[in-house]
Amino acid sequence: AVVSTQSGHYGRDLSMAPLSSWVAMVTVLLLPEAVSGTCKTVNGVHGACKLRLNYFTLAGTHNSGAGAYGLLYWYSGAVAPSCNIRNQDKSITQQLELGIRYFDFDLSYLSSSSGSWWEKGLVLVHCNGVVGCAYSRSLKRALREIDNFMARTPDAVVAIRFKDHPSSARADIRNHLKDEVLSSFTHVQVNPDPNPYLKDAINSNKRVFVYANGGFAPRSPINELRQVETYFGSSASDTCYTVNDILSALQKDKYNRAGNSYYPVQVDWYTTGLCLWDEAGYCDGKMFHRLVDINKMVVQKYHRPINLVPIDYAGRGPVKLSDVVKEINEYNVKMF
Repeated sequence: AVVSTQSGHYGRDLSMAPLSSWVAMVTVLLLPEAVSGTCKTVNGVHGACKLRLNYFTLAGTHNSGAGAYGLLYWYSGAVAPSCNIRNQDKSITQQLELGIRYFDFDLSYLSSSSGSWWEKGLVLVHCNGVVGCAYSRSLKRALREIDNFMARTPDAVVAIRFKDHPSSARADIRNHLKDEVLSSFTHVQVNPDPNPYLKDAINSNKRVFVYANGGFAPRSPINELRQVETYFGSSASDTCYTVNDILSALQKDKYNRAGNSYYPVQVDWYTTGLCLWDEAGYCDGKMFHRLVDINKMVVQKYHRPINLVPIDYAGRGPVKLSDVVKEINEYNVKMF
């Protein structure tokens, strides 16, 4: 296993204010908080309000921005090959509509804008250790899509991971990440608590959780990324993983982090080695249902569920990952 590591208060006393002032102020106060309220469901799951975040499971995408805006480009301007660079063919909004609630974004930084494609600031990329980084659109575009979707989906809870990046961009990412994240969310807030009760997250409208590579020196409300992954590395195969494959990967973690509820368990439900579109086909469809058994085994062994399940090419097969994850969460509600 690989281990990687805002509601305001108004001080004005309105007790003696005329009714018209009350109406005006109530209107002003309610509009920004239109999506907050009493928790009834979380991502469509009844009974989940009682759970903490680490006892809940999120359907996710791997390299969520790599393909979300179409083709990727090398820094030279040449088109990057989709075979081993593009992980998704749905926009961020389309991924959300498919039930995706966990986003894995690789980042770089552009110091200037050029033309209609290249935008100054943090940018979504997919980096290959051999040939370098392929560029997509800006991080702000993706985060604003998430913000707009959550404004009309009041029970949505979303987690975002910033992990991989070119080392040359680390300082710029560190210097700009917090400001770009916070300025991108206007309808929902980033939660500084890495593991709250879900009812509190929903009721306070702090429904976005952001985790970043420790090398970015994340500052509140962004939390340092600490998780257990089942990533196997290059593994060209014509089948996806078995229940025992995943359990074995967790057991190989010498620090037994899967047994520590502080570390989210991420089941990387994708293989690599061939063209990513083809590889995604080995893990979608009926293969998603193996995740139900994997979660039950993890609950039995570690007394906590799996938390994050990223996939390549969301929506590729006949079965939606989010439907299977909902089944997993209904089990989690019964158990915890």
